[in-house]
Parts: sequence; structure tokens; C-alpha cells
Amino acid sequence: MNRLDPPDFFDDDAALDTLSLNSRLKCYPQLQAHVAAIKAGYQQYVAANGNATLVNNVPLPPTIQGHLKALYASPPASLAYIGQIRDESDADCCPMCGSFHSGTLDHLFPKADYAVFAIFGRNLVPACKCNSKRTALLAGPNPGERILHPYFDDILRERLFVARFDDLGPVPRITLRLLLDVHHPNFTAVRFHIQNVVERTSILRHIRTSWTNLIRRPSLTAAELRNAPASCQELSDILSYELDRQDVTHRSRNNWRSVFISGLLDDHVLNWLFTAFHRPGWRVDGPLVDHIV
Repeated sequence: MNRLDPPDFFDDDAALDTLSLNSRLKCYPQLQAHVAAIKAGYQQYVAANGNATLVNNVPLPPTIQGHLKALYASPPASLAYIGQIRDESDADCCPMCGSFHSGTLDHLFPKADYAVFAIFGRNLVPACKCNSKRTALLAGPNPGERILHPYFDDILRERLFVARFDDLGPVPRITLRLLLDVHHPNFTAVRFHIQNVVERTSILRHIRTSWTNLIRRPSLTAAELRNAPASCQELSDILSYELDRQDVTHRSRNNWRSVFISGLLDDHVLNWLFTAFHRPGWRVDGPLVDHIV
């Protein structure tokens, strides 16, 4: 999860005008009569800041909907930006879920239901396979429940959730803990997004694997953990430095690696880890427990 600067190397309105005047396209000349309505839809989308509970659909004839979807599937030169957004989708982490996978474009408002936004640049978000797991979900039945939009929701710049470790040992119980206070104005939207996008991915498996690597060979989490920290404070400092490094490397405070390391900074986890480092017989960069599953 991450806030992205929206692509600004093209003009959606100009591209739409060019398409409507291109006699070599199948949408010619039918598209011309709907250009004004489509542009108005684009403007309303931006005015609503991509908020799924506020953006209005634009009713278009089935033939025009089909043309717009076909233009996305096989873009002409005037829609070259679609390929460019896709090519640049090897981002530092997926802005929708925080994974390290990429290579696809997510129609945040699905083109099957919102054909008007099929080629709209602000609706095309670099993402990973989480876009298919989300399906067409945009909002929930309760007030404030909606998917976050990487081009509009500034809250995505903040650290929103961390791993929670309980029943510590070789195989702890792992959940995700939301950091926002329940009274925060974005609490409901962030919780909805995490439940319906992030938790549908393999993030918990990733965190579980990261935990196993940590207790098998601590330096895999942070090089300084090759040696036992002299105090809980030193352990906290090492992990805090590594957390900052991951945040900067992946340009996100909600990438999966940062989510994992943030959870290690909880007091009960720090105390457990420090004790494990100082158990009798521990060797340099050795396992933190006797029996690893």
C-alpha cells in the first residue's frame, strides 16, 4: 500500500478527442456523440478524489462501452500511455496491497461495470494479482467502507498496519494490527481496504516465512543481528534502523517487509527475542529456538 503521484505525462481529454476523430478506429464516428459525457465523468471522478462512495457512473450505450473496453485491450498510438503505465508498474511495492509483485494494471473502478473509465489514466493503477482477488469490490454496506485510491488517498503515506505476533515460538499466531485510532476519519476506509484487499493476499504467509528466517538465522532480518544485542534498547535500535531502511528502499511504510519488522518492535516481541538471543548455548547467528518447525 502506498500513495502514488498520478501519471501526468498525457492528457486524457486530448486523447479522447483524438480517438473520436480517428476514422480508422471502429468507434468512429459513434464515439463523438459521447465525448462530452465521458469527459464530465472524468472531471467528477477527480472532483470526488476517486472516492468509491462518491464517484458516479456514466450511462453509455452498450456499443460505446464495448468500444472503450476494446480500446484498452488494444490501444492505438493515442493511448500509448496505457502501455507506459503498465511498463512502469514494476514499482517498489504494490500500492494496493504492499506486496513485492507487480506487472499488471488495476482498473480501480472495474471496466466491466464502469466502462466510462476503461481508458481513464487516473483509474489505471499499477498493481499485482491482488487486483483479481479484490474482484469488483469497491465499497461496503456501512458508511465509510471503501477501497483506498493510491492516486488520491494521502493516508497511504502513513504507516497504517503492522504484524501482530502472539503465542511466541517457532510458529507464533500472526495477525494484522491496524494502527489508526477508531475515531480517525479514515479508520473505516483503511480497515475495509485491509480486510478486502490486503488480507486476501499471501501477506500472512510472507510474514510467517520471515519469522521462520529470523529465528533460524537472525542476520537474515538485519545484518547487525548476527551478534546478540547487549540490551533490549540496542535490539530496538537495530530493528528501527532496518525498518527505516525498508521504508526508504520500497518507498512505502506499508510494504510487507516493513509490516513484518514493525511487528517485531512491540515490547512483548522485543523481550522474547532478547531472551532468545541470550539463552545458554546460543552461537553467533544461530537459531533462536531449539526446535524449528
